Amino acid sequence: MNNTEIFQKVGAILTLTTAITAPSIPTGGLQCDWSDLSTVTELMRFVFPSNLTGLPAISFPVGYDGGDLSIGMQAIGRPWVEHRLLRIAYNSEQVIVRKNPKIIIEILD
Repeated sequence: MNNTEIFQKVGAILTLTTAITAPSIPTGGLQCDWSDLSTVTELMRFVFPSNLTGLPAISFPVGYDGGDLSIGMQAIGRPWVEHRLLRIAYNSEQVIVRKNPKIIIEILD
């Protein structure tokens, strides 16, 4: 089965965008270029398939975790049918209540 045959039976594949929400950066992590490969792997787990196969995908917000961190959903589709992915994301965003982050840093003051 090639990477587009599945789309003859389904319109899109939906997955989480990441396997975890944004992790905390440990104290002093920014100064020492902190990195954690296991965390990066969890963050990137669901984006590999579309990147590897070249299939179009879109990520969009679908809710929040207990700490009010955004949770994303990813829709993967067939090449040249990107309009379907845009409709899925648009319709989802119409029903999700958006929250402002707890901390907002204005960078254009």
